[in-house]
This record gives sequence, C-alpha cells and structure tokens, in this order.
Amino acid sequence: MGLSEICLSQTVSMYSYNTFLSSVKEMNPLSKKAENNIIYGGAQLKAAKGNFDPQLGTNIESKQFNSSNYFTYVNAELKQPLYTSQYLKVGYQYGKGIFINPELLTPLVGLPYVGIEASLLQGLMFDKRRADVVKAKHYSEYFSAEQKIQMNDLMFYASNVYVDALYTKKINSLFSYFATLAAQRLKGISELSVVGERPTIDTVEAAIFLQSRLLDRQVGEIEMIKKLNELAIINPMSSTLSLSNMNITDSLEQVYSLTIKNIQQTIINEQNTNPLISQYLAKQKVLETEKRLKREMIKPVLDLSYNFLNTSNDIIFPTLNTNNYKWGASFSFPLFLRKPRNEYKMADLDAKNNELETINKQNQINFKRKYIIETIKVTAEQIVNAERSAAYSRLLVEAERLKFTNGESSLFLLNSRESKWLETELKLAEFKLKFVKNFIELTYINGDLKYEL
Repeated sequence: MGLSEICLSQTVSMYSYNTFLSSVKEMNPLSKKAENNIIYGGAQLKAAKGNFDPQLGTNIESKQFNSSNYFTYVNAELKQPLYTSQYLKVGYQYGKGIFINPELLTPLVGLPYVGIEASLLQGLMFDKRRADVVKAKHYSEYFSAEQKIQMNDLMFYASNVYVDALYTKKINSLFSYFATLAAQRLKGISELSVVGERPTIDTVEAAIFLQSRLLDRQVGEIEMIKKLNELAIINPMSSTLSLSNMNITDSLEQVYSLTIKNIQQTIINEQNTNPLISQYLAKQKVLETEKRLKREMIKPVLDLSYNFLNTSNDIIFPTLNTNNYKWGASFSFPLFLRKPRNEYKMADLDAKNNELETINKQNQINFKRKYIIETIKVTAEQIVNAERSAAYSRLLVEAERLKFTNGESSLFLLNSRESKWLETELKLAEFKLKFVKNFIELTYINGDLKYEL
C-alpha cells in the first residue's frame, strides 16, 4: 500500500478549495493581524479627537517663613478647546500674604473668571489639532486599505498553495495509473514468457519500465507530503492533525471547471478596487492635509486672551462685569520665513511625488491586468490543443497495444507510446494549473478578494 492509500484510509479532515480559504480567512494569524489595522486606525482617530478634550490644570505656591505666611497663590483653570482654534475657560485665582506680588492679590474669597483665548492669524483657519483629526480620518482609510492588502496577499498565497497541491495530486494520480499499467503489462509478459510466447528479455525491459514508473510515483508522494505540509502551515485548523489525516477533496479538473464559470465575471470587472490604489489615495489626502497645515504656518502668530472677572464676594454665583477684565496679546513673526516656506515646499513636493507614484502604480496594475487577460486567452487555446494531443496519444497507445498483442509491435515502441501519452497528460495538467493560477493572479490584481469559486 502506497502513501496515498494510507492517507485516504486514515482521513479525518476533508478540505475543499472554498472551505480551505474560509478557514484561512477566519483562523490564520496573519488574517487576525490584518484586522488589527482597522482597530489601530480607529484608535488613532479617537486619540486625535482627544486633543479637544477639556483640560484641567492647577498651580499652587505657598511660602511660610518665621511663622509668617509670605504668600499663598492658587490658580485653577478648566479649558475647553474649540474646533476653530479657540479655548473657552473657567478659572479661579486666590492670592494672599504679606509679601505676595500685588498683581496676584485677590479678594478674600478669591477671584473666579470666565474667558476666551483665540488665535487670530496663524491657526484661525486651520491648526495642528484640526489637522491631526483630519489626517486620522484619512489614516483610517489608509489602514483599512492596508488590511485589505494584507488579506489579499494572504488569500493569494493560500490559493496558490492549494492549487499547487491539486496539481501534485493530479500528477500522483497519473503516475499511479501508468505504474498500474506497467505492473499489469509485466505480469502479462511474464506469464507469456513462461509458455515461450515472449522472449525473456521483454520481461526485463517491462520490469525496468515498471521500476521507472514506481520511482516517478514515489517522487510524487514526497512532493505531496511537502504540499500537505504547506497547507497545514497556512491553515491553523490543521495544526493538531498529522499529514496522514489530511485529504484534499477537490481535483484539479473540478477547480478548473469552476474557474471557467467564474473567470468571465472577473475579467469584465474593471472597477478600481485594488487596495494598493486606495492606500495611495488615502495617503494623498494625508499629505494634502499636511500641506495645508504647513501653508497655515507661514502666517504670523497673533494670540489674544480675554477674561471677565468677578465683582462680588459670592464665589458660587459670581457677578461678571465688562468693566472688570484682564486681557493680553502676543505677536511673533520670523523675519526671513525660511523654515515655514521650505517646510511648505517640502510638503508640496511630498504630495506631488505621491500623486506621481499613484499614477505609476495604476499604470502598472492596468498593464499587468491586460497581460494576464491575454495570457488567459492563450492558455485556454493551449488547453484545447493539449486535450487533443492527449486524446490522440491515447488512441495511439490503444492501437499500439492491440498491435503488440497480435505480435505486430515491440515492447519498446509500446512503452514509448505510453511515455508520450503520459507526457501529454502532464502537459495538459500543467496548462490547467497555469489557467487557474492566472485566474488567481487576476483576482489578486483586482483586489476584490473574490477568490472563492
């Protein structure tokens, strides 16, 4: 009993193409890693929005010396950032002591206040906080595309591994079939040799031919072990199973037939669904946002703050009066503008370079897609020709076998005919594998993850 028979007799896990891909999609660690990109993008967006959370700050200073309170100063403030680069704030100041700075001295109950801070030039139309939120939204699209890219890579690899295993299974079945034919012929020739109807040398030649077929089958069995091992690595459901417990239920012919039914829809799908392009476009939006921010940084800085002060002794319900206030302003402007102007120039170049890369990548994808479609058409014609060659070779073998039985042909010629038939069958299987792989590659280029058949 060969290895393939042992595998079938101990099968406990059955795999079809679609169930295998579903298992990889749900259970493979790389699939779960890809999903983390979505979580990462969401966390980044929430972190950026956190820049607009209220800010509570307190500053306390006190000095006691020679049993005297030199000063005690308290400033507590709650600031709420607005989306338009302003702050609303509510605060409380308390200051007393024999040596306190007079400008910090407050009434006995302290000094509540309500105020606003605003940037009137740089940051009024756009600032870093707003830029971080906008970029985080685009980065969510970027990481969503990254998730699809990683899943596309995983499904592409898994599909190729599976069809390679189908091809190896087909090759093994061919080797087994022709080894069986060689064994039957050796038996027949040996029986005829005993009664003197065939020369003994034909028995030797038939035995050598059988050994060659057995060696081919054993090489195929080793290759099948390798392919099953690759399937087990990529499919976590197989981690607790031995290789002899795995069985592929599909055949190369079944997957090839399903591919023919689905490939036309894949060919006519010309929508730009490749996640690589989506990622480039998301990155372009990020770079354009950064460019806008750098342009804003060229403006002068003019910040204004204004506080309404309490005019009563009631700290719970303070009275605010426009005649009691505190205000301040700050202005700054770099004379040569070398840093902001060149940072804007670099941001502009980054955006233009990414746009050019996007166009180049789109062209690569379009031309590769056209190439694969043309390859599919040619391969389909090759399969038709290979099927004819295999059919003709089989007819020649049957005719040669009949002539050999009637004593009108030699064993060498019959073996040669069978070898040619095997060669055409192997070539046919190779073309079908190429056709299915072209479908997988076209699906990979489309990027829509529709690998199931």
